[in-house]
Amino acid sequence: MNRKLFTVLACSTLLGACATHGGINVDRSELGEARKHVAAARDAGAETCAPKHMAQAQANLLWAAHELTEGIHPDENARLIGEAIKHADLAVEACKKPMKAETIALTGVNFETNSDALTPASISILDGAVATLKKRADVRVEVGAHTDSRGKDSYNQQLSEKRAASVRAYLVGHGIAGDRLTSRGYGESKPVADNATAEGRAKNRRVELVVLK
Repeated sequence: MNRKLFTVLACSTLLGACATHGGINVDRSELGEARKHVAAARDAGAETCAPKHMAQAQANLLWAAHELTEGIHPDENARLIGEAIKHADLAVEACKKPMKAETIALTGVNFETNSDALTPASISILDGAVATLKKRADVRVEVGAHTDSRGKDSYNQQLSEKRAASVRAYLVGHGIAGDRLTSRGYGESKPVADNATAEGRAKNRRVELVVLK
């Protein structure tokens, strides 16, 4: 292998392990600082929670190592190091933000009036949910049930709790481990549409699966 190419690749792989090339002294302090930022991003889980920033940070770091080895583009090297640090820091900040919970609406899951008994048409929807949860065996899920605003708040709260428990029981009864599922009733507290119309009330009467992790 061409010795120059080998040296460049080795330096890129080790991210600054080489001190000289062709008689040119290479100052590794700035590159070392960038490496610390990238390592901090990696430790924060950025490859999962901020993959784009992490990829940019790593790419700029590799090119910075190459430029330091060549020693002929100091301005470009400074820019690359700056970009590596910037994207690494952005990745860390992104990982600090709580991830928005994934919500799966079980559209079509309904109950008999003023009851927690599932309608026959709901079964196929729940069977689909069972299949999905079996494929995603690593997640825990909250079953959340909601009502419209008709009736007393306390009644709607109790009804939603019973309906959430009913859906959870169906999922457990069809092979989903109980320790993966919680149930919670929200009553009428979280409408997604206008309760003044029949269409809006129908949208507010719903069951959702919220992925907890």
